[in-house]
Amino acid sequence: MEIINPDGRDYHMHSLNYSDGLNTIDELVHWAGVFGLQEIAITDHSQATLDKCNFAKKGFRGTVQTERRWQNVHDNGVNVIFGVEGDLLNEQGDICDHIQGKKGDFLILSLHKEIYSGDFTKVTEAYCQAIERFGQQINVLGHPYVLDSYQQYLDIEAVTRKANEHNIPLELNGVYLLKGKVDFAQLDRMLALADRIYVNSDAHTLHELKNAREAGFAYLRERGYL
Repeated sequence: MEIINPDGRDYHMHSLNYSDGLNTIDELVHWAGVFGLQEIAITDHSQATLDKCNFAKKGFRGTVQTERRWQNVHDNGVNVIFGVEGDLLNEQGDICDHIQGKKGDFLILSLHKEIYSGDFTKVTEAYCQAIERFGQQINVLGHPYVLDSYQQYLDIEAVTRKANEHNIPLELNGVYLLKGKVDFAQLDRMLALADRIYVNSDAHTLHELKNAREAGFAYLRERGYL
């Protein structure tokens, strides 16, 4: 199993500007430098989540993914990628991969229970259909092992194999480890089969930006992957 970002790179975090993070984009970039990161992807939630969770008003300010109005003024060497955490919508594999119709430069595809409107008994089919249809666009499959009721229907081995077939890495998500929201049996099956993974923070706070990725690496050490 290859870890794509074993060094100072974090490709999953959320801002106050466009999503449910507690810090602005400018603050995230500043503190990323303080915490020793060289590259980050700010991956705010897709329009489906913004609408469902009443975050849509944050999108009123415009979409930094294409307007490029934000610049790193901190002279700290952090390269910033603007992305989207897209949503898996149903068992047909439909996804929402944009904010106000604008796509980012990095796409995480995740399932959020509140946004998914399909049949949860067909959640494996949903993942596999999405990978087949949109595999060339998906940079990483986000946290497919979340501790939730639908996990009983998810064949994580089938999803991991499908991701491998399409050269899509899977994510080891630090925030879910910190919060204890992990189906560890599913996570271990994923790690045993995955060709490639990202270790990301999914930070919504500066505490998580600083500490969540290390929780992921600690788990890998515990399981003998490092």
